[in-house]
Amino acid sequence: MMEDMALVNPYLQVDGLTKRIGDRMLFEHISFGIAEGQRVGLIAKNGTGKSTLLNIIGGKDGYDEGNVVFRRDLNVGYLEQAPSYPPDLTVIEACFSHGNAVTNLIREYENCMNTPGNPRLEEILDRMEREKAWDYENRAKQILSQLKIHSFNQKISTLSGGQLKRVALANVLITEPDLLILDEPTNHLDLEMIEWLEGYLKRSKLSLLMVTHDRYFLDRVCSVILELDDYTVYTYKGNYSYYLQKRQERIDASNAEVARANNLYRTELDWMRRMPCARGHKARYREEAFYELEKVAKRKTVEQSVSLEVKSSYIGSKIFGPTTLAKVTDRISHPEDFFYTFSRYEKMGIVGNNGTGKSTFIKILLGLVKPDSGRVRRGRDGEVRVLFARRDGFRRTNESHRRGEEHCRIYRPWGRSASVGHAIFAAFHVFAQRPAKLRV
Repeated sequence: MMEDMALVNPYLQVDGLTKRIGDRMLFEHISFGIAEGQRVGLIAKNGTGKSTLLNIIGGKDGYDEGNVVFRRDLNVGYLEQAPSYPPDLTVIEACFSHGNAVTNLIREYENCMNTPGNPRLEEILDRMEREKAWDYENRAKQILSQLKIHSFNQKISTLSGGQLKRVALANVLITEPDLLILDEPTNHLDLEMIEWLEGYLKRSKLSLLMVTHDRYFLDRVCSVILELDDYTVYTYKGNYSYYLQKRQERIDASNAEVARANNLYRTELDWMRRMPCARGHKARYREEAFYELEKVAKRKTVEQSVSLEVKSSYIGSKIFGPTTLAKVTDRISHPEDFFYTFSRYEKMGIVGNNGTGKSTFIKILLGLVKPDSGRVRRGRDGEVRVLFARRDGFRRTNESHRRGEEHCRIYRPWGRSASVGHAIFAAFHVFAQRPAKLRV
C-alpha cells in the first residue's frame, strides 16, 4: 500500500543525491521518496551524514549532485539539531519569528490595520479564517505548556539548551506542516513529554521524516525505515523491529556474495595474468566482467557484532555509599533522606522529570556539589568517567579531580548536545551487574 501511495501522492522525491565534505564521501547517488501519510525514520551510524542529509532536504545545506523536489505548495516544518533564535526575543515572540504562511499572514493583517483605509481587509480576513490564524498564539501556548515551557515572556538568551530545543519543537508543531522533518526531537524531553509527542504524531495526518536514537519511540511512530550505510540508502517497509530482522538478512546475503566473489576472483585473476596481450571479443568481455567482480570481492564484509574491550583493575566492592543524603535547591528536594550503596559491576538507571535533580545527584556523588545533609563514602581506588549535559554541547578534557583516594576523569560538554540520560549511563555503566532503578 505504501508503494501505491508513493506513486499516487508523493510529497518529497530525492534523486541521485551526492554529498562530499572535502575528500570524504558521505553518500553517493542516493534516491528515495516520501509520500503523503508516510512516517519515515532515518537510521545511520554517527558521522555518516544523517543531519547533513536533513539539512540538505531542509534547505540549510548544499549538495554536489542530484535533485531534491517537493510537491508544489507543500508546507514543510524542520526541527534542526541545534536551533537558534535572536537572543533578545521572548519565548512567544520566537514562535512568530521564523516566517511561515500563518505568521506572514498575521503580519500582513497588522500592516493592513495600521494602513489608512485598511486596503484588502476583507480578503485578508477570509484568509485568516481559512488558516486558523486567530488561534495561532493560543495553539503556541498550549504546545509550549505540553513541553513544560510556561514562562512565555522569558528571554531566549536565558533558556537552557533543552528548553531552547523544546521551543523550536513547539515552533514547528504549531504550523501544522504537511511534511515534518525532525532531527533528534526527544533529546531534551522527559518520559511524559515523549509520550505526549508520540500521541500527537500518531493523531496527526502529517508526513514525517525523523532522526532519533530512541529506538522505542522510533518503533512506535515510524512505519518505514531508511538506513544510510556504505554511501547509499536501504529502504525497509516496516517499523524498527522489522528493520532489525531485514537488515540482518541483508548483511548475511551481502557477506555471502562477497565470499562467492572472492572464490571466483582468484580464478579470474590467474586467467588475467596468463592472458596474451592480443585479445578477441570474448576476452574483452571477460576482462570487463573481471573488473566488476573485483569491486565486489574487495568490498568489506559487515561485522555482525561489536565487542568492547574493558581493562579491569581492583577497585574494591563499593563505589559509592551515600548516607541519608539530602539536597534542597529553590525549595525543591532532590533527593531527601536517600541511602544506597553502589557496588562494583552494578548497573543503575536514574529516571525523573526535568528539574527534579538527576544531574545534581550525580554531582553530589562526585563531590562537585555538597549535600545539605548526609555524606557520600567513596570506595578505594575508584575511577569515574562522566559525560555531563549542558547547553553548549560536549568538550572532552583530561582534567582530573583528586580528593583523597577518589579519582574522577571528567568529560566536559562542548560542541554537541546530550540528554541527562547520556550522562547517567556514562557515569555508571562500567560498574554494573544487577539491574536497579532509582526514581528522583
